Amino acid sequence: MKQSKVFILLFFLFIIQGTVIPLIPLFHAWDIQWVPEFVFVAILMIAFFGSLSWGMRYALIFGFMTDIVYSSVLGVYAFSLTLTVYLMSMISRWVNLNLVITILLVAAGIVAMEFQVYVIYLMIGLTDQSLGVFFQARVPSTLVLNALFTLLIYYPFRRYLVKMSDWIQK
Repeated sequence: MKQSKVFILLFFLFIIQGTVIPLIPLFHAWDIQWVPEFVFVAILMIAFFGSLSWGMRYALIFGFMTDIVYSSVLGVYAFSLTLTVYLMSMISRWVNLNLVITILLVAAGIVAMEFQVYVIYLMIGLTDQSLGVFFQARVPSTLVLNALFTLLIYYPFRRYLVKMSDWIQK
């Protein structure tokens, strides 16, 4: 039951990040790319505060969902999300996870995941965006948007995940 609540939340975030967020006028005001990665942020927090295995499962599931809905190549997001969740979770074991460290790890994860997708798309010819434009027009705005989202959900979602992981271990 508790896992189904998490799945429903992730699915809701998946819908929000793809439909509602692009309709906000602020995101079209400047010549920059705002990329909401709310599902990825939540999955990273699941891996940090809940269970790495569940985080990787959700990364694979929602990565494939992203590939199916938004991409023309299957597996790019599934691979990138799963690998990045694993790597960031391994790094999170070396540090004391508080709000600031979590935001920094989420930011590093977003840059790593976005860069993986960019490089794969560049190699197979699906993008012609230069690396400079990628790091100027896409990365800073994406980091700000997702850091604000992390700040917004950190305390309630962390509390829920810690409670849920205690329940799973009993």
